[in-house]
Amino acid sequence: MGHLLPSEIELARQFQVSRTTVRQAIGDLVSSGYVVRQQGKGTFVAERSKSLTASRLYGFAEELRLRGYNTEVRVQSVSHGPCSPEVAEHLRVGEQTPVIEIIRTAHVEGDCIFREVSHLVAPFHVHLEELTKNEDTFENIYGYLEQSGVKIALGKQYIRAEMANPVDQEMFDLPSPAPVLVIVRITQDESGSPVEFSEVRYAGNRYEYEINLLRNIEL
Repeated sequence: MGHLLPSEIELARQFQVSRTTVRQAIGDLVSSGYVVRQQGKGTFVAERSKSLTASRLYGFAEELRLRGYNTEVRVQSVSHGPCSPEVAEHLRVGEQTPVIEIIRTAHVEGDCIFREVSHLVAPFHVHLEELTKNEDTFENIYGYLEQSGVKIALGKQYIRAEMANPVDQEMFDLPSPAPVLVIVRITQDESGSPVEFSEVRYAGNRYEYEINLLRNIEL
């Protein structure tokens, strides 16, 4: 985390503008990933990696559909309970904070393409017990969050390769050993607060991760 920004009052006084203008400007910076808000601590300059590239934020199933695949999402389970230390760290909540856990799989032409385990910070007006009664609510997780008033703004993800574990082998019908692609993503709302932490595992022989590159050359 970088330097702490002055308060809204201090910034308004320094630049001789209203607090509303300052608040809107900071909101734009948060949405662009330049600053991060931490409740009770303030607004900080975000640490930015030199290797960072920006792309449109889509759900994993949304991405498959945009690429032309007829994708069926199956919600395997929805539960709620205290989060683990790892989940708490990524969501920036206290350990044992109740969160929603959703396990989903995506299928194309009968083949399982990915298995996703997501952990959500429940919208403040939602009762966790009610969510587990209708699993279809989470066929589109981003859609659910946005319909619940959460404005998704940005995300950060990490990609790595691993050897398939027993669950992967059964889910994807893989031999042993076999590679899988693992994507870990943290999704944030417009205030910069994490709202979802997910790990998605793809069968290595059924998925390609495509990135469009642009080289700007000044003559």
